[in-house]
Amino acid sequence: MLKNVLGLILVLGPLSVAAQGVKPISVSYENLMRCFPELQDEKLSFKVDLNRLKDIADEKFVTSQSQLRQRKIHYLDAEKQAMNLILRTKFSGAKKVQTELILQQVDEKGVVTDVKLTENQRINPKQDTINNFLLNSVIKTDEYSYNDTKLNGVSASYMRNFKDVIEYELNDGPGGRSIVCENQKNLGIICTCSKK
Repeated sequence: MLKNVLGLILVLGPLSVAAQGVKPISVSYENLMRCFPELQDEKLSFKVDLNRLKDIADEKFVTSQSQLRQRKIHYLDAEKQAMNLILRTKFSGAKKVQTELILQQVDEKGVVTDVKLTENQRINPKQDTINNFLLNSVIKTDEYSYNDTKLNGVSASYMRNFKDVIEYELNDGPGGRSIVCENQKNLGIICTCSKK
Protein backbone atom coordinates (compact mmCIF):
# COMPACT_ATOMS: atom_id res chain seq x y z
CA MET A 1 0.00 0.00 0.00
CA LEU A 2 2.82 2.41 0.94
CA LYS A 3 4.57 1.65 -2.38
CA ASN A 4 1.37 2.49 -4.31
CA VAL A 5 1.00 5.81 -2.45
CA LEU A 6 4.63 6.74 -3.09
CA GLY A 7 4.23 5.76 -6.75
CA LEU A 8 1.18 8.02 -7.07
CA ILE A 9 3.04 10.93 -5.46
CA LEU A 10 5.94 10.50 -7.90
CA VAL A 11 3.61 10.33 -10.89
CA LEU A 12 1.10 12.99 -9.87
CA GLY A 13 3.57 15.32 -8.12
CA PRO A 14 4.83 17.04 -11.30
CA LEU A 15 1.27 17.29 -12.61
CA SER A 16 0.11 19.08 -9.45
CA VAL A 17 3.04 21.53 -9.72
CA ALA A 18 2.05 22.25 -13.34
CA ALA A 19 -1.58 22.65 -12.28
CA GLN A 20 -0.51 25.22 -9.66
CA GLY A 21 0.94 27.39 -12.43
CA VAL A 22 4.65 26.95 -11.64
CA LYS A 23 6.51 27.56 -14.90
CA PRO A 24 9.82 25.97 -15.79
CA ILE A 25 12.75 28.36 -16.07
CA SER A 26 15.13 28.18 -19.02
CA VAL A 27 18.90 27.91 -18.58
CA SER A 28 19.30 31.08 -20.67
CA TYR A 29 17.07 33.00 -18.26
CA GLU A 30 19.02 31.62 -15.28
CA ASN A 31 22.23 32.89 -16.91
CA LEU A 32 20.61 36.26 -17.54
CA MET A 33 19.54 36.52 -13.88
CA ARG A 34 23.02 35.47 -12.69
CA CYS A 35 24.57 38.46 -14.50
CA PHE A 36 21.77 41.04 -14.58
CA PRO A 37 19.08 40.36 -11.94
CA GLU A 38 17.72 43.87 -12.54
CA LEU A 39 16.37 42.61 -15.92
CA GLN A 40 14.02 40.15 -14.22
CA ASP A 41 10.80 39.59 -16.16
CA GLU A 42 8.50 36.59 -15.79
CA LYS A 43 7.67 36.66 -19.52
CA LEU A 44 11.31 35.86 -20.30
CA SER A 45 11.64 32.98 -17.84
CA PHE A 46 10.47 30.12 -20.07
CA LYS A 47 11.82 31.43 -23.38
CA VAL A 48 14.01 34.51 -23.69
CA ASP A 49 12.59 36.92 -26.30
CA LEU A 50 15.44 39.13 -27.51
CA ASN A 51 13.13 41.98 -28.59
CA ARG A 52 11.64 42.12 -25.09
CA LEU A 53 15.06 41.73 -23.46
CA LYS A 54 16.38 44.71 -25.43
CA ASP A 55 13.33 46.82 -24.44
CA ILE A 56 13.76 45.95 -20.75
CA ALA A 57 17.51 46.66 -20.87
CA ASP A 58 16.84 50.02 -22.58
CA GLU A 59 14.45 50.93 -19.75
CA LYS A 60 16.93 49.96 -17.00
CA PHE A 61 20.05 51.32 -18.72
CA VAL A 62 19.36 54.54 -20.61
CA THR A 63 21.09 54.83 -24.00
CA SER A 64 23.05 58.04 -24.50
CA GLN A 65 24.21 57.26 -28.05
CA SER A 66 23.36 54.59 -30.62
CA GLN A 67 25.59 54.00 -33.65
CA LEU A 68 24.94 51.80 -36.67
CA ARG A 69 28.04 49.64 -37.22
CA GLN A 70 26.94 47.65 -40.23
CA ARG A 71 23.97 46.85 -42.41
CA LYS A 72 24.02 43.69 -44.52
CA ILE A 73 21.32 43.00 -47.09
CA HIS A 74 21.23 39.55 -48.68
CA TYR A 75 19.08 39.66 -51.81
CA LEU A 76 18.37 38.23 -55.24
CA ASP A 77 18.96 40.82 -57.97
CA ALA A 78 16.81 41.28 -61.09
CA GLU A 79 18.61 38.32 -62.74
CA LYS A 80 17.99 36.13 -59.61
CA GLN A 81 21.70 36.19 -58.70
CA ALA A 82 22.32 36.03 -54.92
CA MET A 83 24.06 39.20 -53.70
CA ASN A 84 25.19 40.88 -50.48
CA LEU A 85 25.13 44.64 -50.08
CA ILE A 86 27.08 45.70 -46.98
CA LEU A 87 27.28 49.21 -45.51
CA ARG A 88 29.99 49.61 -42.86
CA THR A 89 30.32 52.69 -40.72
CA LYS A 90 33.78 53.82 -39.68
CA PHE A 91 34.35 56.44 -37.01
CA SER A 92 37.50 58.54 -37.08
CA GLY A 93 37.98 61.49 -34.82
CA ALA A 94 35.32 63.21 -32.76
CA LYS A 95 32.28 63.02 -35.01
CA LYS A 96 33.74 62.15 -38.39
CA VAL A 97 31.80 59.25 -39.93
CA GLN A 98 32.58 57.42 -43.15
CA THR A 99 30.37 54.80 -44.76
CA GLU A 100 31.82 52.11 -46.97
CA LEU A 101 29.72 50.13 -49.46
CA ILE A 102 30.74 46.56 -50.27
CA LEU A 103 28.94 44.57 -52.96
CA GLN A 104 29.36 40.79 -53.13
CA GLN A 105 28.17 38.10 -55.48
CA VAL A 106 27.25 34.75 -53.86
CA ASP A 107 27.29 31.61 -56.02
CA GLU A 108 25.21 28.43 -55.58
CA LYS A 109 27.84 26.92 -53.24
CA GLY A 110 27.91 30.03 -51.04
CA VAL A 111 31.26 31.27 -52.34
CA VAL A 112 31.45 35.07 -52.03
CA THR A 113 33.20 37.27 -54.61
CA ASP A 114 33.62 41.03 -54.17
CA VAL A 115 32.28 43.19 -57.02
CA LYS A 116 34.61 46.04 -58.00
CA LEU A 117 33.11 49.47 -57.35
CA THR A 118 34.27 52.98 -58.18
CA GLU A 119 35.44 55.16 -55.28
CA ASN A 120 32.27 57.31 -55.56
CA GLN A 121 30.14 54.18 -55.20
CA ARG A 122 32.25 52.67 -52.43
CA ILE A 123 32.96 55.60 -50.07
CA ASN A 124 29.98 57.51 -48.61
CA PRO A 125 27.58 56.27 -51.31
CA LYS A 126 24.50 58.29 -52.18
CA GLN A 127 21.09 56.76 -51.57
CA ASP A 128 20.49 56.63 -55.35
CA THR A 129 23.56 54.38 -55.73
CA ILE A 130 22.25 51.97 -53.10
CA ASN A 131 18.75 52.02 -54.61
CA ASN A 132 20.14 51.17 -58.07
CA PHE A 133 21.78 47.99 -56.72
CA LEU A 134 18.52 46.96 -55.05
CA LEU A 135 16.25 47.81 -58.01
CA ASN A 136 13.81 44.95 -58.80
CA SER A 137 15.43 42.75 -56.17
CA VAL A 138 13.98 40.33 -53.63
CA ILE A 139 15.41 40.99 -50.16
CA LYS A 140 16.02 37.77 -48.19
CA THR A 141 17.59 39.22 -45.03
CA ASP A 142 18.30 42.75 -43.82
CA GLU A 143 20.61 42.73 -40.79
CA TYR A 144 21.52 45.83 -38.79
CA SER A 145 24.28 45.85 -36.15
CA TYR A 146 24.32 48.62 -33.54
CA ASN A 147 26.51 49.75 -30.64
CA ASP A 148 24.71 51.52 -27.80
CA THR A 149 26.60 53.61 -25.27
CA LYS A 150 24.63 53.75 -22.06
CA LEU A 151 25.05 55.74 -18.86
CA ASN A 152 27.34 54.66 -15.98
CA GLY A 153 29.79 52.72 -18.15
CA VAL A 154 27.29 50.19 -19.49
CA SER A 155 27.30 49.34 -23.21
CA ALA A 156 25.24 47.13 -25.48
CA SER A 157 25.48 45.79 -28.98
CA TYR A 158 22.78 44.05 -30.93
CA MET A 159 21.89 42.73 -34.35
CA ARG A 160 18.46 43.02 -35.89
CA ASN A 161 17.11 41.17 -38.94
CA PHE A 162 14.20 43.24 -40.22
CA LYS A 163 12.38 43.90 -36.89
CA ASP A 164 13.63 40.91 -34.87
CA VAL A 165 16.65 41.15 -32.59
CA ILE A 166 18.78 38.06 -33.30
CA GLU A 167 21.81 38.84 -31.08
CA TYR A 168 22.11 40.93 -27.92
CA GLU A 169 25.10 41.68 -25.72
CA LEU A 170 25.13 43.82 -22.56
CA ASN A 171 28.33 44.77 -20.70
CA ASP A 172 28.68 46.50 -17.37
CA GLY A 173 32.27 47.74 -17.49
CA PRO A 174 32.54 48.87 -13.87
CA GLY A 175 30.76 45.73 -12.59
CA GLY A 176 32.73 43.35 -14.81
CA ARG A 177 29.68 41.40 -15.91
CA SER A 178 28.38 40.67 -19.40
CA ILE A 179 25.62 38.67 -21.01
CA VAL A 180 25.62 37.44 -24.61
CA CYS A 181 22.38 36.12 -26.13
CA GLU A 182 21.96 34.85 -29.67
CA ASN A 183 19.35 33.03 -31.67
CA GLN A 184 20.92 29.75 -32.76
CA LYS A 185 18.78 28.17 -35.46
CA ASN A 186 18.61 24.63 -34.09
CA LEU A 187 18.78 25.44 -30.37
CA GLY A 188 16.75 28.65 -29.99
CA ILE A 189 17.91 31.56 -27.80
CA ILE A 190 21.12 30.81 -25.91
CA CYS A 191 22.38 33.27 -23.26
CA THR A 192 25.76 33.02 -21.54
CA CYS A 193 26.89 35.03 -18.51
CA SER A 194 30.42 35.99 -17.57
CA LYS A 195 31.64 37.88 -14.51
CA LYS A 196 35.08 39.06 -13.50
